[in-house]
Amino acid sequence: MSLARTLFAAALATSAVVASATAARADDGDDAADADDGDGMDDRFFVDKVEADGQEDQTLWQGSLTGTTFAHREAAGISDPLTGATVGAENAAPTRWFTDLRAQLDARHIKGGGWDARVDARARLVSTIDSTGNGGPDELSTQSGTFGGNEYDLRDLYLVRGSTRTDLFLGRQTVLDLAGVKIDGVRLDYAKNRRWTYLGFAGLYPVRGSRSVTTDYPVGVDAMGNPGKRVTPVAGGGGAAYRSTRAYGAIGGVVIVPLSDDVATGTMEQPRLFVTSNGYWRRSSQLDVYHYAVVDIVGAAGFGITNLSAGVNWRPDLRIHVNAAYHRVDTETLDVQAQTQLEDRDPGNVGVIQNNVAVQRIASDSARVSVSTALGKTLRWELSVAGAVRRRPEITLTANPGGIDQTIPAAESAEIFFQAVDRHFYGDLRLAGSLSRVFDLPGLGGNAARSTSTIVRVTANKELEDGRMEVEGDLGFMTGADETRAACSVADIETCYGTSSVRTISLGGTAFYRLKRNWYAMATVELAQQALTVLDGTTEVSQPSILMTTGFLRVAYRF
Repeated sequence: MSLARTLFAAALATSAVVASATAARADDGDDAADADDGDGMDDRFFVDKVEADGQEDQTLWQGSLTGTTFAHREAAGISDPLTGATVGAENAAPTRWFTDLRAQLDARHIKGGGWDARVDARARLVSTIDSTGNGGPDELSTQSGTFGGNEYDLRDLYLVRGSTRTDLFLGRQTVLDLAGVKIDGVRLDYAKNRRWTYLGFAGLYPVRGSRSVTTDYPVGVDAMGNPGKRVTPVAGGGGAAYRSTRAYGAIGGVVIVPLSDDVATGTMEQPRLFVTSNGYWRRSSQLDVYHYAVVDIVGAAGFGITNLSAGVNWRPDLRIHVNAAYHRVDTETLDVQAQTQLEDRDPGNVGVIQNNVAVQRIASDSARVSVSTALGKTLRWELSVAGAVRRRPEITLTANPGGIDQTIPAAESAEIFFQAVDRHFYGDLRLAGSLSRVFDLPGLGGNAARSTSTIVRVTANKELEDGRMEVEGDLGFMTGADETRAACSVADIETCYGTSSVRTISLGGTAFYRLKRNWYAMATVELAQQALTVLDGTTEVSQPSILMTTGFLRVAYRF
């Protein structure tokens, strides 16, 4: 049996064991397991273990096992042939599923010493489809994760040696203080005083966005296109973190340097130096201010703001909550992840759009403001309104020699959101209704979203069994349309953004259940019907409606 099938069988077996063990414990008539056993942890699943007296010279073990399964199926008829075609297209996507098993383990003061350990690993198996349509062995993995395929993800695997002022980390780790950089190496923290801690790190740098040990350090190619060295960049950096009763944050710099040359595929990041800062400040019980920033000093696109977020949370009154935020996001991460999937430019295809030969970094800006207010003596009702604006700058696409460059003008779009909540509706339900709409801003340029959409949702939520169980029902309706519904013209690329309109109605249910103090489960089932209309030249053509079924199951055990 292959490793993938073995992992799949293990994940299913684990889920079955979890279900059967839970059922056995639920039916044994012994409520002692649910009682507080003296450690003050009735809700053990959501809190860390409390160390008992006299255990300081023993290893304190704790962790969790989580089994997750997701499935999505579509059913639809074959569409009528469009102009120039002899057969219709399959209107339903292939059935897809994935299942994974995640294990997390913490060991504190191992054997009573000064070392701690952390392990966080995940294995995922995804479905495959017959890419040839003839039942042959040529199969492709359906989309899951970044680029599809089975995943064997090692998120954390490190040791920690702590002392009065210093902490030494060895192994695979994520430096959350400095932009979440992931390394296989060493980190040292030094507490200068109660408020300030200095930190530094260095190590090998897995490919950003990799979700499996099989792609963490890919094999590159040499100048002749032959397999080359394994790409093993290094990363290092340093900074300082601060903590007080009202503030927390960090500031520092990071450098990433490749060790091997990869000419053809660019599987590595280019040398990069950036500075980063993040933190929050609680000015008072009514006002919080937060920020996150990454500024490239040297990199693929030179100096520039790669990521910037800033916002405030303001509660002038118990009944009122105001949030305002600004975000600037660069596609730099997409550049790193997508570059290995690009193709060589075909110089012979003059006048033909080739959209898989290059990635161009683009930064977009958005601002959002929301206001919520509670009404009634018992704060039973809540009304919320939010508005957001997004802007994308002008983009120039460089054509092949002999072609004509294309310029896509700057564009803006807006979103408006309304929600009303009744926390004590009939039968003590929590009933909520919401409306959101994404639309073009007239007079400010093209639509950055390239489509308009309206979403209406009604949800009903109720707690059962003294809060151990929670069930929720959801009814939704969505309608959307591409902005430019016209035949695509190579001479004007702005006509090539799509010719579809869609209407979807969905009905779903979710249940959360705390089986025992160490067990937790959730399940979701959703049914949806989607009606799609496309343009065939200038004629609207209705496609066969699609019936979609989605299921999700997660069971977790904390020990």
